[in-house]
Amino acid sequence: MILAIDIGNTNIVLGLFSNGDIIESWRLNTAATRTIDECWVAIKLLAEDAGHNLQTIENVVIGSVVPKETFIFKKMCDHYLNITPFEVNGSIDLGIKLSVSSPDEVGADRIANVYAAGKLYGKPSIVVDFGTATTYDVIDEKGDFIGGAIAPGIETSAIHLFQKAALLHRIDFEIPEFAIGIDTRTNLESGILFGAADQVDGMIKRIKAEKGWGDIPVIITGGLGKVIGGISKTNITFDDDLTLKGLYYINKDLN
Repeated sequence: MILAIDIGNTNIVLGLFSNGDIIESWRLNTAATRTIDECWVAIKLLAEDAGHNLQTIENVVIGSVVPKETFIFKKMCDHYLNITPFEVNGSIDLGIKLSVSSPDEVGADRIANVYAAGKLYGKPSIVVDFGTATTYDVIDEKGDFIGGAIAPGIETSAIHLFQKAALLHRIDFEIPEFAIGIDTRTNLESGILFGAADQVDGMIKRIKAEKGWGDIPVIITGGLGKVIGGISKTNITFDDDLTLKGLYYINKDLN
């Protein structure tokens, strides 16, 4: 088995792969206070509950945008699995180009998304990843990453709004029936969810026009991606495991 670990600013997503297929995935909060032992216990309990023995893991691949957590998980793998993880970053030779001004600054999650999208869905294509930030990753006809855009994440923006507005309170997101809300809750749901979907539609339209592309694959992943994909007017494919798949394929192809 192969263990892929995607370390983000809000969540850490882990995936177990066997014979090229993802057989299990788990999500942990990114906690800077978690120790090496606590990480191991959490993952071991999740694996055992699903009927998997972590000692059968052959390789570990990590993609991270949180250096402190990278150190913790690498030490955990070394100590408990006797495995030195393969770390994905902008300095490795992927076989595709990161055609941006500073390749070393490209996040491992975006690299994994680009790699998986080109391999699984075609070129050119666009990936929209909903996380702490909403990222737009653009892949050209050769499969190279040519840049994109970064916007505040949906939940990040909503939390900031709730913190700054005394009369607004945090809600569990549900898709409203109408764009015109009749109370505070439906006003918030409309503005946050429909607003995010329209942002996606507008950005995809703008990127396609800029490149002169017609109907190309658009893949959405992460967080509220499935919800936004369901109300977006753009023809999209939702792949919740895209980043993990990218990490897996990079590890497989480069090792």
